[in-house]
Amino acid sequence: MLRTRARICGAALAALAAAPAAAEVVALLPVKFLDTSGEAADEGAAHLARLEDFGATLAEEMAAGQGASIARIDAATVAAACSPETPECLVALARDQGAERALFVVVLKTSTLIMQGFATLVDTRAETVTAQRDLSFRGDSDDSWTRAARFLARDLR
Repeated sequence: MLRTRARICGAALAALAAAPAAAEVVALLPVKFLDTSGEAADEGAAHLARLEDFGATLAEEMAAGQGASIARIDAATVAAACSPETPECLVALARDQGAERALFVVVLKTSTLIMQGFATLVDTRAETVTAQRDLSFRGDSDDSWTRAARFLARDLR
């Protein structure tokens, strides 16, 4: 009888160990954009579309690569909860949405040719930075933004 109980307990522990852990939730806040290029042409609509695509690609690639659940927080939710947008409020918003980590991304356009991305991953419970990545990418096109988002997702895994 004692051996049977031991086997049952062993089997239960093995099943628990083999069960997949709950996926970590990473909140992706709206990707911000700053254009200091001084170009005369208004590319606002194109950049808004690229920001949305960048966020979608980043979320998809991160979820696929690390099995995390990516919770995108939209700009309307941020505006309603955090005015002004302070780091403390944004981290609290991500935590309140159930995220263990929050990802903040800013894209800076310095010229037609040069773009930079800055990403910060924050532990929402400890309120500490767990990773920071800076990248440069060339060109202000749909393809260059998509490649940059894929690269950043791989780098953050």
